[in-house]
Amino acid sequence: MKVGLVGEAPLDTLSIKYLLQKKYTHLSFIELLKNKVTGASLENQKTKTELRIECIDHRPDIVIFIRDLDGLLTKDYRKKRLLRQKYYNEFKGCTQVKKTIYLLNIWEIEALILSDISAFNSFYNCNVHFDDNPMHIENPKELLSSLNKNYSNSHNSKILEIANFDVIYNKCNYFKSFINKFNQLINIDKN
Repeated sequence: MKVGLVGEAPLDTLSIKYLLQKKYTHLSFIELLKNKVTGASLENQKTKTELRIECIDHRPDIVIFIRDLDGLLTKDYRKKRLLRQKYYNEFKGCTQVKKTIYLLNIWEIEALILSDISAFNSFYNCNVHFDDNPMHIENPKELLSSLNKNYSNSHNSKILEIANFDVIYNKCNYFKSFINKFNQLINIDKN
């Protein structure tokens, strides 16, 4: 089964690919729109056309849309959540793929790294602690930078490649919710 990944930054898409490959070794993950689109340009009409062409070329069975909320799950960010949901609703149709799913990172993908701080410690050979809920952290990228001066978001994919899938699943509720829906999509009863 082929799973296409669409994200707002190539390194974010690669990070999710590495993380999902740990659990779903029987699936093939394909980065769609790789190095073609970033950030807000993901939402324009030209991108829809390019995505449609890539889906025709690669023929994924499922497409995962990955976005950052750049906010917390509070009423203050309700408008942003609705805009991200609108994006997903518009773009899933242009894939012409029957199964699509949406992964909305709460604030940004760095929340997943905070979920398994031991991977961060291992990568940077440090010993920092983080026991809070990663979904409650504003600007997790800045927090990671304050925990280790060598941190760079260009390392995210390498950090998540060594991260523990189950730790992230159990610590990060939005990721857990996504995985439960993804399992239903690929017909797996339990994670």
